[in-house]
Amino acid sequence: MKNPPAAITAPVWSTVRSDADPLFFVQAEGAPHASARLLFVPKAAPRLSQASGGAPFEAGRDFKWIAGGREIVLLPGSRIPHRTQVLLPPGSPDSIGASQDGKHHLLFGEGRFFHDQQVVAAYEPAETWTGPVPVADPAGLARVRARLRARQPVKIVMLGDSISTGLNASGVVGAPPGQAGYPDLMAAGLRARFGGPVTLTNLSVSGTNAGWGIAQMPAAVAEAPDLFLIAFGMNDASSRCPTAEYRENIRQMAAAMRAARPECDTVGVATMTANPDWNCYAPELYPAYRDALLTLRAPGFAVADVTSVWSFVVGRKKFLDLAGNGVNHPNDFGHRLYADVVLALFR
Repeated sequence: MKNPPAAITAPVWSTVRSDADPLFFVQAEGAPHASARLLFVPKAAPRLSQASGGAPFEAGRDFKWIAGGREIVLLPGSRIPHRTQVLLPPGSPDSIGASQDGKHHLLFGEGRFFHDQQVVAAYEPAETWTGPVPVADPAGLARVRARLRARQPVKIVMLGDSISTGLNASGVVGAPPGQAGYPDLMAAGLRARFGGPVTLTNLSVSGTNAGWGIAQMPAAVAEAPDLFLIAFGMNDASSRCPTAEYRENIRQMAAAMRAARPECDTVGVATMTANPDWNCYAPELYPAYRDALLTLRAPGFAVADVTSVWSFVVGRKKFLDLAGNGVNHPNDFGHRLYADVVLALFR
């Protein structure tokens, strides 16, 4: 791992302080000012700073917050970056021609592009989390939990798509604050929680789907893991893979590992959702894939339901607040959310 993970903090559903609520400011057509929405109502004015570092912005000069609300509004002359359009004319810079309507380009950028566009807010929430709360799965992960509690060495093997390579976490793309992607955050969280040696081998490859994963099982088995994470769904949904086929591909991967390594536990990771303006957005498939994974739950197979938690957060904010590339990758907040959902299985 080239970049050390950031410290593991409390998950979003149990936090008493939000230190990095992400915001992407957009001035909607006809609106007088650019705005964005916090995840929670703050007790006092939040502190805002650029996601990629720098001096904090000033309430009353750069932004306005009205007590009792979640909306942040930019003031005239604000130094906070914002956009007046996210559906762009064809040929626009920093865009990709893949909108739902076929007439526009979507704001898109790899590397640190979105880190430099986004702002993070720090504040103490005045309200509690009302969304889904992931639960532990002692039966699904009994063997690896026993190893962790005994502080025996635990080897994790990760098999997934570009999200699971860590894109677009700041540490992976070389931007401050240098946070690792969720697989490394998850491994670091297990080390911190249980105190034993935990290693990670990440076999994930960008652009892949669950069908590709089946062909990688000899390599995954050869790593002799104690914990195996399967994380596909984004590209499967984009190509409209039928739910039954997706489920069977995941089942085959889990069965191959179980046959070769009966002492290894497996986690199926349900995917985040994509940008609703993207022409590959598949709103019916993300929850369908999640539900298909849940039918596979059994001793030795647990499910990390990222889909439900992600969907709740996006429902209170907007996709670009959590976006790493504008289309189908998470930012630092999104990677922490992924890691927290997986770690919740071990509570």
